[in-house]
Amino acid sequence: MVQLEQWGMPLAVVGMLLLMLFMASALNRYQAHQTRVQAAVRRLEAGVNAVTGALSALRSVPLSREIRVTLRSEVLARCQKIRRLYRRYPSIAEKIRSAETALNAEGAQVTKSVGPIENDVAFRATVGALDTLIETVSSGYTLQPIPRDVRAIFGRELGERRAEVATRFHLVQARRLEEAGSVGKARAHLTTLMQILHQRGPSTDFVRELYSEAEAALAALTDRQIGALSDATDAGGGNREARGDVA
Repeated sequence: MVQLEQWGMPLAVVGMLLLMLFMASALNRYQAHQTRVQAAVRRLEAGVNAVTGALSALRSVPLSREIRVTLRSEVLARCQKIRRLYRRYPSIAEKIRSAETALNAEGAQVTKSVGPIENDVAFRATVGALDTLIETVSSGYTLQPIPRDVRAIFGRELGERRAEVATRFHLVQARRLEEAGSVGKARAHLTTLMQILHQRGPSTDFVRELYSEAEAALAALTDRQIGALSDATDAGGGNREARGDVA
């Protein structure tokens, strides 16, 4: 009895220490879990914002209904997963309803070709949006599984649209610069375009046609430049004859 009384206090202290260690361990595990959840929510949120922003920026670019529905479904799935992970996420119910509305509103493709790209800012924004969708489709890490062959089809379509956007922008800029007398800058746009189509464009008939169009534009620019130089030379010779400088 005396021994039990003597050990009573140390045992109580040990018990309290063990309980504190258990609670600290449980708290650490909970905090680690919360950190993982917050990181996952941030990744999902970033994906939602990136895809919805890209689709918004590409309203004037013809994308098939299949691509748009697939990406809208991915946005909805990510919003729903955010709610499962973190129900207190601000306005998550509204975000889910908005994603559902956008998905249901997707109809048939309206336009058949890319419209004019007026300036460098619009060009970079459009290309950046297409690159975002290309990365999303090709990564294979979507919540809604996309079969490999479908990913290849989507990637080819998005690549063609990217090539078309580049072509429309650089051809227009080359024409404007030539008309303004900046032939060297016009040539730079055309050579840049040919490099983009060769290095970044998918190997399809459509992209090859765009490359031929750029090649023809560069050849025509060169012919006009040579013609202008010849005219200037002829005019100079005529002036010298008129002054009696040529025997």
